[in-house]
Amino acid sequence: MMKNNLIYKYSHIFLAVVCATAFFIHEIVPEVPESYIEAMESFHKEKNKKSALLKDFKEAYKQSPEYKAYNKQKIISDEAFNKFENVVEEISFLGFEDFQQFLGEFGWSFGLFIYSLFNFVNTYREPNRARKGKLILHVTLLVISLYFIYWALYKYQDFEKITYLVFSIITSFAIAISVHLILLKRYIQNKSYQLNHQDLIGFILNNTKPESEHDMWEVLKKIKHERV
Repeated sequence: MMKNNLIYKYSHIFLAVVCATAFFIHEIVPEVPESYIEAMESFHKEKNKKSALLKDFKEAYKQSPEYKAYNKQKIISDEAFNKFENVVEEISFLGFEDFQQFLGEFGWSFGLFIYSLFNFVNTYREPNRARKGKLILHVTLLVISLYFIYWALYKYQDFEKITYLVFSIITSFAIAISVHLILLKRYIQNKSYQLNHQDLIGFILNNTKPESEHDMWEVLKKIKHERV
């Protein structure tokens, strides 16, 4: 039983750390592998060679009818591309491609903020059950949600990689502590209920009159199960 309780306790703490780390792990992992960088540099190198040859080719055939037709079409294509860029700029929102993409990044973090704020306030209204652990948990979730709200509103003001690493460690530690406190409080309460029930049942058994023993067992049968 003790071993199962320890597994139950530490599995919850482990899951809490995993959940907290998951918010920032993408910033700690390198954006692209080294092979991608090498392939990109090789591509740009060869592309520059091609551009130099194309430039010489254009100069050699600058007066040809084919080049003049190409240049005319290039002007039309550039104008169409400029119109496209203007439309992209018009529909962009706070650095995102459009308002829908912004809502995709902002919506879930705002929902997490509302959820955390509600539970933070509600902690003071409910009976004092693991209040410290719950406050630490909800404050940590508030900080995480506020970070992502900040990131969505000020996308180009990002933090350094080391900041994400430190922030991930701090939030993981805070959530692990909060889960530990919540589980510890729950264990103490369950143990207290168990001892209280034992004392109550012992008192009833010792003080029940023989003629009322049948009724006593009927009542005890009811409290073996959850009641609503």
